[in-house]
Amino acid sequence: MWYNDIAEHGFAAAERSDPMKVDPLGQEDKSPLQNTAHVGRHGGLGGVMIGIGEQVYSLLLLIVFFLEVVVTGYVPYIGRALKFLLLSWIYAYYCFEYKWNLSQVDLDKRLNFFESNWAFFAGFGSPCVLPVLFFSPLVTYGIMAILFPLFVLTATGSDAEKVISSQRNKWGEDAGLGRLPIFKAANAISMRVLSLFPLGPREQLKDNKVE
Repeated sequence: MWYNDIAEHGFAAAERSDPMKVDPLGQEDKSPLQNTAHVGRHGGLGGVMIGIGEQVYSLLLLIVFFLEVVVTGYVPYIGRALKFLLLSWIYAYYCFEYKWNLSQVDLDKRLNFFESNWAFFAGFGSPCVLPVLFFSPLVTYGIMAILFPLFVLTATGSDAEKVISSQRNKWGEDAGLGRLPIFKAANAISMRVLSLFPLGPREQLKDNKVE
């Protein structure tokens, strides 16, 4: 709850300094991720239910992904390196998720943006995870708890989406390392779990899942 309060205050401060930067309905000085924040949104009770469904699915997806991180740590030889990379991604996603939630960016768009720019997010999240390599688990999570709110503020007040978009436009849409299906396994498992529940809105969730 404290992290969420920190993100809200940072978001409000950024909005006061530059309203168009964080306004999801703005048409100027916006990244494609923010411009399309409300595409596919529905009003009324249906929109509320879809929003709740996205939050439930997002929570389940991240839980499954975190379990993948834990399991990966036990892989011989390369497990520690893979765990470091996956933790960097999940911490980066956590940091930007506060901003995307406050901007009401659709889940499928934020996942697509994250996987399409996986190298940037690996670098962004890695400082939070560096203590894993040098300290005991207790000290590591203490340092992470101190660093994480600072990175939440950095993500909330940054123009990362805009900068990345401008660079892609400069270099061409095919520039970069390509999309990496980071959440593919977690998505498949999450959808399998959801299929066990006879819920009507499940088909709507499928429309918003990772391609």
